[in-house]
Amino acid sequence: MDFLKLFQHIKENQIFYKTYFKLGYDNDYQIFQYDINLAKKIFDNKFINYHIIFFKNGLNAIIKVWLQNGCKESPKEMYNILKAEYQNKNYF
Repeated sequence: MDFLKLFQHIKENQIFYKTYFKLGYDNDYQIFQYDINLAKKIFDNKFINYHIIFFKNGLNAIIKVWLQNGCKESPKEMYNILKAEYQNKNYF
């Protein structure tokens, strides 16, 4: 996933995303596919469901706070914040 494009889209469509989260739609989606090779490399392909839910909820929390603060940071800054949380590893 191109997270920089995602952050750009969110910034350009803040009302949509605020509504999306307010209505709780973020609780409805599930991740059904993941990069098997990356999962093997990073997590030895163990406990994938836990890693997926941790990432999903962490990403949602970052986006929600960003929206609550009026998207003051640039999409590039948000991308860098996300990367920093994952120790600047090139997972994205």
